[in-house]
Order: sequence, then structure tokens, then C-alpha cells
Amino acid sequence: MNDIMTRADRETLIKIARQRERLAKSEAKERAAQLVADFEKQLDRRYHYDENEIWKDARGTARRVVDEANEKIAAECARMGIPAQFAPKLAMGWQDAGRNAVKEERTEMRRVAMKQVDALQKAAMTAIERRSVETQEKIMVGGLSTDDARKFLEGMPSAEALMPSLSIERVENLLIEEKAA
Repeated sequence: MNDIMTRADRETLIKIARQRERLAKSEAKERAAQLVADFEKQLDRRYHYDENEIWKDARGTARRVVDEANEKIAAECARMGIPAQFAPKLAMGWQDAGRNAVKEERTEMRRVAMKQVDALQKAAMTAIERRSVETQEKIMVGGLSTDDARKFLEGMPSAEALMPSLSIERVENLLIEEKAA
């Protein structure tokens, strides 16, 4: 049995790695769309009082108290000569949503959620590409015949090395330089 990978083996494996990368990226886009859909479903969720026994009982108790209070209010209005059609009364309602019932809040939550999904998708795409490159590199490194070629690979800089962190002081200096120019 031959343990040395042939050029044809390497080329085939690299093609497979690239196909898997494309598939994984498509899956990441699909997952991002599913995350957005799931979030929208949560955002649209309404809670009805009759879907929970405790909520249903609490609403019933409140309804009885409001009805009793309205009877007292109606009696007092009648005593004061206020016509029934103009008489004040208490009203009771069930709010079936919280912050998600307010358009501005939904818009803000949606903005934050979309930003998060976008960041997750970008991170997934980077991880997929990284894994693909690592796989392809393992395959191709076996075909390198010199130490110089292997050393060349080790000398490639990372994104962190090429893009150092920004500090507040650095940004302030950039602003000063921009205003001076």
C-alpha cells in the first residue's frame, strides 16, 4: 500500500475542501436567515390571558373587581343626576405584549438583532474559510519538497499583526490630525 499522497489525490482533496467551504457558507447564510425569522417570530409573539390558568384567574378576579366598582360608580352617577350615556366608568384590559408592542422599541430591538446576526454570520464565514484553508494547507504542504518553501508559509502575517487594536487616544490623535490637514 502506498502512503504517499499523489498530486491527483491532493487536487481531488482540495476540490472537495472548496466544495465543502461553499456548502458551509451557504448553510451559514441559511442559518442567518433562520435566526432572523426566529427573532421576528419572538418579536411578533402575543400572550393571551386564556393560554395560562394563572393569567386567566387573575383576569377574572380583576374583571369582577372592575365590575363591582363600575356598579358603585353608576349608582353614584345616578344619584348625582348624570345620564348613564355620559357617566364615567373604569375600564380593564389585557396587554398581550411588552416592549415589543411599541413600534420604536421593535425597531430598536430589530436593529440590534440584525447587527448581531450579521456579526455571527461574518464570524461563521471567517471560521469556515479558516478551516478550509487549514485543510487545503495540510493537503498541499505534503507536496512541498523544500524547507525554504515550508518556512515561507510560516512567515505569513496574521490579520491581528496587520491590524492593531484602536485605542481612544489613537482615534483622538487621528481626529486632531484630520482637523489639522
